[in-house]
Amino acid sequence: MRAPNLNLPTFELSPIFVKEMAGRMRSARAYTILTVYLGIAGGLSVLLYMVSLWGSTRTVVTSGAVGSVIFYFLVGMQVLLVGFVAPSLTAGAISVERENKTFDALRATPLTAAQIVRAKLISGLGFTLLLLFATLPLFSLAFLLGGVEPRELIIALCAVFASACLYTSLGLYISARSKTTLGATLGTYALVTGIVIGIPLAALVGASTVRLTLSGSGPATLLADLFDVASTLAISLSPVGAIVASQNVFNTTGELWTITAKLAGGGFALTLPAPFLILTGVYLLASAALYRLTVRHVARIAQE
Repeated sequence: MRAPNLNLPTFELSPIFVKEMAGRMRSARAYTILTVYLGIAGGLSVLLYMVSLWGSTRTVVTSGAVGSVIFYFLVGMQVLLVGFVAPSLTAGAISVERENKTFDALRATPLTAAQIVRAKLISGLGFTLLLLFATLPLFSLAFLLGGVEPRELIIALCAVFASACLYTSLGLYISARSKTTLGATLGTYALVTGIVIGIPLAALVGASTVRLTLSGSGPATLLADLFDVASTLAISLSPVGAIVASQNVFNTTGELWTITAKLAGGGFALTLPAPFLILTGVYLLASAALYRLTVRHVARIAQE
């Protein structure tokens, strides 16, 4: 009996994609980073559990508090990982080719600029996601102790995944624009630091200043409330601010997907997406834009 022809789609992997993925995943550096990261995250999580267990009587309340501490510690580790490791994986991806005089040989192949950029972006992003997903089993300790809901993990994972996409895309774009790897690395980390720390700090200081300046009633209160909404939107552009704000709203109101801002002393309310949704949408759109800009720049370099 003749076997039916299913006509399943096939996907051909470009040589540069295979080379980048193999070099990224099979290198000694990859194993070292993964081992050290998991060792630190797992060891400190167990240490937090043991210290909290020895320091207080074991009840439902204390177990829930310990679970929350471990959960936020692991989320913080993921944010630090994305902020410090992800940019370094792509910041020198293209600039090092120009420094080693191999970029012209690479562009002489039939590979398009999009294939080159896509291979380098996916290899860096793939290794970052490997590190992130490798820590997911550690969250089971937090859920076992209680004090944390699975929906809170959704907030953290969305923000961290979107941040990984943006930082790797940003590093690749700056690498394409820079002639040296050092300049690309410094520029990428400067921008990432401004996003992670500078945006929420500036928003909090600005909101506090405006609130003190416009204290009163009537139009002043409305302007202050509007500025609070604007500061919330600005804080949502930082992974730290988006996660903290979304967690506070969820713990206070139980709302996961929306946030309600009261204006003019509660006279009317404005419903907005949750901060982590704002961050996810903005970061993914920015990542797509940076990818297209990187492809255009690489193609333009080849024509020079």
